[in-house]
Amino acid sequence: MRWLARGVLLLLGLAGLCAVALFGGLGPVAFVPGGVLWGELRQPPADWSFTDAIGEIQVQTHVGPLPWSVTTWVLSEGGDLFIAAGYCERVWTHRVMADPEVRLRIDGVVYEMLAHPVTDRGVGARIAPVVLHKYMGIAADSARFVEGETKGCVFRVEPRP
Repeated sequence: MRWLARGVLLLLGLAGLCAVALFGGLGPVAFVPGGVLWGELRQPPADWSFTDAIGEIQVQTHVGPLPWSVTTWVLSEGGDLFIAAGYCERVWTHRVMADPEVRLRIDGVVYEMLAHPVTDRGVGARIAPVVLHKYMGIAADSARFVEGETKGCVFRVEPRP
């Protein structure tokens, strides 16, 4: 009977450590979501072009009892910052649509921002070539997203007021 109690305590301890690791600030790792994004908090820069050399960043959402963070694509175009998901049916995209307040971690620096879905076809036309070039190595200045056929989504990210 004693070994059963010790086994249960060991399992509870491991579950607690996993919860602390996942939601206590280790952040996301590859496809595994994380919790709080820690790092030096800075004001957003005026020019996000430094993200052109960065493939993925980390995004934390705030809906629900626990923070939820993931890695995702990052794009800059004309001084604006965008984050993208290959599929809009993700937990984090639904959370951003419910509450646009996000935290971004880029190279260990955290920025508190707002993320809004891009629905303007003109903006989509501007960033489609950026996506193709950055993530697929295809240079096509006339690239456009096909209306109604894309499963992905893009959010424009801007500073909080």
